[in-house]
Amino acid sequence: MNQAYESASFVRCVVLETADIQAASAAVAANPESGDAWMKKGHALAKVSMMREAEECYAMAISCDPFNWEYYRHRAHRFLSCWRFEDAAADFVIASRLNPNDWNVFYHLGLSYFLLRDYAKAAKAYARCYELTDADPELIAVTDWYYMTLKRLGNDKEAAKILARITDHMNPGENTAYYARLLMYKGLKKPEELLSADPEEVTALELITMGFGIANYFLQNGQPDKAYDLMERVVKAGDENDCYFAFAYLASKVDLAHKG
Repeated sequence: MNQAYESASFVRCVVLETADIQAASAAVAANPESGDAWMKKGHALAKVSMMREAEECYAMAISCDPFNWEYYRHRAHRFLSCWRFEDAAADFVIASRLNPNDWNVFYHLGLSYFLLRDYAKAAKAYARCYELTDADPELIAVTDWYYMTLKRLGNDKEAAKILARITDHMNPGENTAYYARLLMYKGLKKPEELLSADPEEVTALELITMGFGIANYFLQNGQPDKAYDLMERVVKAGDENDCYFAFAYLASKVDLAHKG
């Protein structure tokens, strides 16, 4: 079955022989029944964006130890990178059953359902992720996606409730883009403050991440034409800069495919 956005195929690239990949391949050759050895090889391949090859290594790890939740989590993440959203959701569900207390599992399970446009299931996953959250950076990340999900479900009351926890004096850590988007949703920043109009001042990843957030803001505020124009810019930036696995790029592609 070809999934709607799947980019994987039977064609494989020549594997780059980085030092990490060579070391991981040697470890697998020495102990092919070690799930951890296969997992580490998957990590090494993913580091150089060889997502399909990484996913296959995680599958081998699962064959060595089918009750290890981490292997499912990592394979699911690489399924997302290959646009195999159904497979990603399935693996994240298995991981969540094997470990019901991992923040990353529920965060990415919510994303998988968001990309499948199953917002009810996405909200359920994000609600559990939200329960598992304590530090500011993680709270900011999950609130951003959870808020968008609730708004798409028309649950404005719950959306306002979680947005109220976001203040202008938090520590976002690496999640500065998500933080800026949330401050925009709160009315503390304007869209034009998040993204410079000068393309020379904006990196591709900034355009992709901020662009989708601003586009989502436009959708919420009855400006679909501006939203979809910005999503087109997001997808173009992703295509031209090999950012095909950025979450905002994936979400923009899905929204554009269903616009109108």
